[in-house]
Amino acid sequence: MKIAIVTGAYKGLGFEWCNQLAHLGYKVVLTARDLEKANAAAHELNEQELVVYPKELNVANETEIEQLVSWCSEYFGKVDLIVNNAGINPKDFPDKEKMAKAFRLEAFDPAVMDEVIHINSYAPLLMVKHFRHLLVKSQQPIVINISSWLGSVSQLGFGGHYGYVGSKNLLNVLNKSMALELKPEGIITVNVNPGWVQTDMGGSKGQFTVQQAVKQLIDNVLTKVTINDSGKFLNYDGTEHPW
Repeated sequence: MKIAIVTGAYKGLGFEWCNQLAHLGYKVVLTARDLEKANAAAHELNEQELVVYPKELNVANETEIEQLVSWCSEYFGKVDLIVNNAGINPKDFPDKEKMAKAFRLEAFDPAVMDEVIHINSYAPLLMVKHFRHLLVKSQQPIVINISSWLGSVSQLGFGGHYGYVGSKNLLNVLNKSMALELKPEGIITVNVNPGWVQTDMGGSKGQFTVQQAVKQLIDNVLTKVTINDSGKFLNYDGTEHPW
C-alpha cells in the first residue's frame, strides 16, 4: 500500500489530490491548519470507503511537521508521495492594506513578503527535510510541489504581484537545488504548473476544473516521472515549463 501526504487539502486542488489518490489505492494523509476542516474533508472521502487520515498541520511550523513525521513513522514506516499543495496568495488577503505590501511597489514591505515566502517557498523544503528518512524507505519516493506559471521569469508579462511571483520563482530554484542534493538517494522532487484552475485562488474562469487539473498531473507527471526528471519544472501535460 502506498502512502501519500497532501498539504493544504481540505478544499480545492489539495482535496482533489486526496480524492483521486485514494481512488488509486493510496492511504492518504489529508492535512490542513484547521483540524475541524480536515476532519470534515476526510469524512466526506471516507464515506466512499476510501482510506484518508485527517491531520492538523501548519506547514510553517516545524514542530507540527515533526509531530506528523512521528505519527507517520509509527503507523506506516514510510512515505511514498508528498504533494506540497499548501500556499497563499497575497491577492486573497482580506486586509487589502496588507495585500498591497506584497503586491505594489509603493507599499512593498519585506515582512509581508517573508510571510508569503515562508509558506510558498520554504515549507515544501521543510516537509522534505523532516520526511526524508521516511521517503527513502519507498521504492519510488516522489515529491510534487505545486508551483505556478507565475514563477517563470521568461514568461512573466506584467508588473507587481511580488509576493506570489517571487515565492513561486524561489520555490522553483530551491527545488532544483534540493533535487540535486537528493538524487543519490533516489528521491524524485519536481515542481508543477497545474494551469489556470477553477479554485478560490484561481477564480471561476480557470481553464481547468480541479478534477481535470489533478487528473492531468497524475496521468502526465506522477505516473511518468523518473529520477532523471527530478528538479524539473513541469506543466500539467508533462512538458517542461520555461524557467
